[in-house]
Amino acid sequence: KRMVSRQLEYLEEAQNYGKRKGAAYGLAGIVKGLGMAALKNYDVINVLKSYVEDKKNQEAREGALMGFACLSERLGRLFEPYIIHILPLLLLAMGDGVIPVRQAAEEASHVIMGKLSTQGMRLVLPVLLKGLDEIQWRTKQGSVQLL
Repeated sequence: KRMVSRQLEYLEEAQNYGKRKGAAYGLAGIVKGLGMAALKNYDVINVLKSYVEDKKNQEAREGALMGFACLSERLGRLFEPYIIHILPLLLLAMGDGVIPVRQAAEEASHVIMGKLSTQGMRLVLPVLLKGLDEIQWRTKQGSVQLL
């Protein structure tokens, strides 16, 4: 529990890119080692979602997106059930006014989409099509790129 909490804190509070990226890899490694139940037991997805939604803390938004990317990369298809909940946040982050957050969102979305199976694509397609209705042009562009 303490290791997971520490990695999540680093994702939220670390002031430099390297520490946040390291925390993302650390979190993914810990979850892979403990098993998929760790995502639920330690509420990892909801904590990362809250970081992405924190409009006042760009480091937390960027760190959470790095966390999603590393979790998807390390867990592969086991992470697919969570993608449907994360994708709307990724699309909104693509429209973020802060460039590093947008870049982290693009990187995370490319990693996540690269790991999807055909069944996963069927689940994600409605979310991507809904992203085309967004007001922000960057979010629309992100939806088109992911399609």
